[in-house]
Amino acid sequence: MEQVFIASSGKLRPRWQQAFPAARVLTQLSEATLLTGPPSQRILWLDLADSSATRRLASLREAVALGARVVAMSATPGEVEAFQALNEGARGYCHLDAAPGQLREIGLVVAHGGLWMLPELVRRLMALSQRVVPAPATAHPRLDSLTSREREVAEQVALGASNREIAAELSVTERTVKAHLSTIFAKLMIRDRVQLALVMNNIPALCAAS
Repeated sequence: MEQVFIASSGKLRPRWQQAFPAARVLTQLSEATLLTGPPSQRILWLDLADSSATRRLASLREAVALGARVVAMSATPGEVEAFQALNEGARGYCHLDAAPGQLREIGLVVAHGGLWMLPELVRRLMALSQRVVPAPATAHPRLDSLTSREREVAEQVALGASNREIAAELSVTERTVKAHLSTIFAKLMIRDRVQLALVMNNIPALCAAS
């Protein structure tokens, strides 16, 4: 998967380069149309730090329209912008100065068709969803296929808990949590914990965007 950063400075930040030594940087999205190879095999990391709200939205739409997988990068990540980015078709949303290890994790998740968002934002998004979408998520046709333990794990994910936190809460190992999540993803036909959290909190618009 090719990693391409879009930054007006035209320079790769040290953390970006450390995460992806072979990455390239472009100053404008229009330059991405000149790249060779299928767009579907490319991740566009979009630097939104120096743009107005209107320009950020336009850039997101333009990037998604190119057919690549888009990760929006913000200097001040927030739930409103996160909702907007996912609704516009972004596959990931993270801090502009994310650590190299986290960037590689994001790239892996997005490359495999999943969604990625900062864990703390997942928690805040879920808290927000509980205020604006009060109905419980019982409409998903496959939720009944989950065992009681799988349902407990899914409910913890819906609260934004990490694997370690879930393991401690349910008195199991992190490996067991991961195994349950793999089964849950397969049963619900979803790809990652962000989608699971959205399903469990009954947010169909964002699930459809994935």
